[in-house]
Amino acid sequence: MRRADGSSSLSTMTTTEPLGSYTPPAPQRTLRRSRTDRVGAGVAGGLGEYFAVDPVLFRVLFATAAFFGGAGLLGYLLAWAAIPEEGTEHAPVDSWVRGFRQRRIPFLLAAVAAILLFWAVAFSWWAPGPALPVVLIAIVIVLIFGRRRGGGRGWPGAAPADTAAETVSLDKQAPTAPPRQAPEWVSDLRKWAAESREASRNRRRRAQPVRIAGLVTLVTALAVLGLIDGLHGIPIPVYLWVAVGIVGVTLLTGLVLRRTPWSLTSLLVPALIALIGLGGTHASLHDGIGQKQWRPTTHLATHYRLAFGQAILDLRSLPLPTTPEAIDVTVAAGQVRVIMPSSLNVTLRAEVHFGNLNVDGTDYDDGDGARARGVNVDRTVLPAAGAAGAPLLIRVHLADGNVSLEHR
Repeated sequence: MRRADGSSSLSTMTTTEPLGSYTPPAPQRTLRRSRTDRVGAGVAGGLGEYFAVDPVLFRVLFATAAFFGGAGLLGYLLAWAAIPEEGTEHAPVDSWVRGFRQRRIPFLLAAVAAILLFWAVAFSWWAPGPALPVVLIAIVIVLIFGRRRGGGRGWPGAAPADTAAETVSLDKQAPTAPPRQAPEWVSDLRKWAAESREASRNRRRRAQPVRIAGLVTLVTALAVLGLIDGLHGIPIPVYLWVAVGIVGVTLLTGLVLRRTPWSLTSLLVPALIALIGLGGTHASLHDGIGQKQWRPTTHLATHYRLAFGQAILDLRSLPLPTTPEAIDVTVAAGQVRVIMPSSLNVTLRAEVHFGNLNVDGTDYDDGDGARARGVNVDRTVLPAAGAAGAPLLIRVHLADGNVSLEHR
């Protein structure tokens, strides 16, 4: 615009920004157990309200699945534990996880206990069996929709049909829906796991001197025993008792000092199991490992030994004994085979801690109706009819394995 004096100036133009419209975010909605429409804990009523279907359908589903090994009952209990009640924000599982975390129970220990509990429930004699998927579906529903935020009634995310549009100025930022939040027990689990890992690292660091001292003592003791065993022979249980004793004393020392090296339990448990299986044997590693075959042709030794493997005593080349004899066969674990002709006057006594005795390919039955199989088998096989020669007694001492008598 030019002024009367000939000068020019810019004029200021004022504009009004156009108005627009937007649909406000749908109100928050969460899965809750119903307080009004309930028969039990309100699980079916809450599911029906959330999915906008008749709650009777869920009640029928839970009731029907209950007849398949109790899967419906188990699924209902899981849903009750993980879904908060209407008007509340916390489910029962929230307080459980928070309580475990506050009591500083190791996360790994609780996880193992939970897995064992689920295994016992899902695979016991009353297990859900074919209806187990119902339980898994219930878990998935709880995990996905337990804290899901979305639209009003209907499927998650659907906007209400009667939502009116509002006219607003475009120069203002439209409000956004709040982000979805994970269930409280999920965040508590993560914090619990992180705190347990940090506590475990601290415990290992504090217990390291005790653990190293215990391991050095154990290795030294086993090495000394190995040297003595190589020269004279030491029964295998001695190794196991020494290992259990050293590890046990180390754990007790750690408990007193509040520096317990719990990782040493990985050595204690297998040592105890081996001690249960091999604690009664007199065999030693000095006796050898693998397959040993004895085939006497003139006379018998008083003792035949083997640590682990297959021991074969073949008497087919032995002449008929002229005087009564008794021999012992000792094996820690493996198989003992005694091969002899039917004419030989041999009585076999088998002492097996864990295992079985069979004669000519079948489990031995001395007429009492019980098979020679299981724990602490102690059976005697008498000579065959028509056997000749002086009596020969063979005592077999086997901790774990099979004793086989073969007539050829």
